[in-house]
Amino acid sequence: MPKVSIIIPAYNAEDFIRDAVDSALAQTHEDREVIVVDDSSTDDTPLILKGYGDRIIVHRQANAGVSGARNTGARLASGALLAFLDADDTWRPSKLASQLAIAQTPVSYTNRFNFGARGELPEVQSELTPLLSGDVFVPLLLRGNFITVSSVMMRREVFAELGGFVHQPGGCEDWDLWLRAAERYPFSVCPEPLTGYRFTSDSMSRNYRAMAPARRRVVSRALDSARGRQLSWHLRRRIWAETCRTNGWDASRAGARVDALRNYAAAAAAWPLKVQPFKEALRVCLNA
Repeated sequence: MPKVSIIIPAYNAEDFIRDAVDSALAQTHEDREVIVVDDSSTDDTPLILKGYGDRIIVHRQANAGVSGARNTGARLASGALLAFLDADDTWRPSKLASQLAIAQTPVSYTNRFNFGARGELPEVQSELTPLLSGDVFVPLLLRGNFITVSSVMMRREVFAELGGFVHQPGGCEDWDLWLRAAERYPFSVCPEPLTGYRFTSDSMSRNYRAMAPARRRVVSRALDSARGRQLSWHLRRRIWAETCRTNGWDASRAGARVDALRNYAAAAAAWPLKVQPFKEALRVCLNA
């Protein structure tokens, strides 16, 4: 079995970094290395990492954001495969071994279990959104990012070929990378919920004003790719309608009714045959 380089970006992660590192070290797949990129933490993260000694590789760098930290980890990696794990997430011990058993493609991901302040979200992610394998380029555009970054394993040469994560304001860098990968390669999925995604009070209140333009940039870039330009006019309109609807939903969740209605109107204009934006706009008007 190939060597796997586990990449953990960390910035002021003292509350959860032990859980992430311990779950990486507990993997039943033994041919691995754990690389933690400390992105100039100012809390006790460096002290905690020092306690692991030579069981992990720690690299401290000037603050470059989470995407910059992941890219640094990829450059330091010696494994044939890269596995990404955020500092506040965890893995079950069989995660890597189970994923390697089904990973017949350059990119694979797993189902996830949600924990922490997950609110009304189901415990297992596949109960909310189906997980797909094979050609996922169009589904990723139509349904948004259904792939959790901490579940992904990618061949190192493919990551380098794609240029890694591209930093952009507002996030969505992982979704952008999956789309660029899906343009060229099929994906594999492990249906077991082996990746733990932690919800905190902060993660339930995303900055929709930053996410909305980031989402539009990602979709625009994908539609302007060689694969995206081949899509039919109708499909492109449906993709833009769903992007606007998602931005409207984010705005409505944040209580920004005017922005929500503006995005729902854009969704209806892009693809008026879909009823969902009209229903969600009505709920906003009724303050439901």
